[in-house]
Amino acid sequence: MDDLPGAAPGPSPALAKKVKKILETNIDDTDLSTALTEISSFYGPNTAENRRSLRSSIEKKNVQISQSLVQAFSGVIAALDKVESDIEILAECSSRMQQRVKAAHSKTSQVVQITEQLQNKELQSQAHKSLITTFLAQFRLSQHEIQVLQSEPISDEFLAVLSKLSDIQGKCRQLLRFHHKTALMELVDETNAQQEAAFGRLYQWLQQQFAAIPAEASDLPPLIRRGLQTLRSRPALFKVCLEDLATSRRQSLAKRFGVALTQGGPGGNPRPIAMQAHEPLRYVGDMLAWVHQSLASERDVISSLFA
Repeated sequence: MDDLPGAAPGPSPALAKKVKKILETNIDDTDLSTALTEISSFYGPNTAENRRSLRSSIEKKNVQISQSLVQAFSGVIAALDKVESDIEILAECSSRMQQRVKAAHSKTSQVVQITEQLQNKELQSQAHKSLITTFLAQFRLSQHEIQVLQSEPISDEFLAVLSKLSDIQGKCRQLLRFHHKTALMELVDETNAQQEAAFGRLYQWLQQQFAAIPAEASDLPPLIRRGLQTLRSRPALFKVCLEDLATSRRQSLAKRFGVALTQGGPGGNPRPIAMQAHEPLRYVGDMLAWVHQSLASERDVISSLFA
């Protein structure tokens, strides 16, 4: 329907839209009530001037609130800055600690490596020590054995140690065929010196024992026989020892013959051979009988020596 002529004009669409929006506003809304209450605190009288400056007043109020917030949070910001600074310091300390840990780990790795090397060397040293101990046990006399050779009386143990010296020399000579080592040469020289001194003691002891053999003895102690057998490995000493034995037995035999010839047996029984001098045949027969009996005894002595 067209507007009648002379009728009043209607409101503009924009104004109508604003009016409609105002009318549709829910005045019971909590947010709206809170906003209006806040505005009433600084708005003042409802004048045209206040209405025109409402926007700027609200903006100023926002600025004030923002400044208040900034001031309120300035302490928090300062605390956060301090926390950030502390975190940076902690990070720097952590970085230094990491570097120290890496350096310590590197040094520890070196120490562990050196320790492993030392342990390996210790194991090698123990193995070498065991080998040396075994070698010396077979190629060198112990202190007790040296004492037996040098100072203790001649005994079966002395002869056993002397035999061991001969075995050591034999082993050393076998090794010297393949290994010309200074240690082996020193062992040979050492055992030679010990052996020569021991054979010298054995020779002197045998001389003493031969001189102490009773004239009527027909057997010798086993130790003397073993000592003489041991001395066979030194032909020169063995020969001299036999000569000394022969001299001793000859002197003893001559002395016994003189006693039998002039004095007779113990208590005069048998009678002295010289008492039969007036009967040449009996006299010579008694002397030959005594010589035969004495030679049998000497043969038993010699046989016991070399049995």
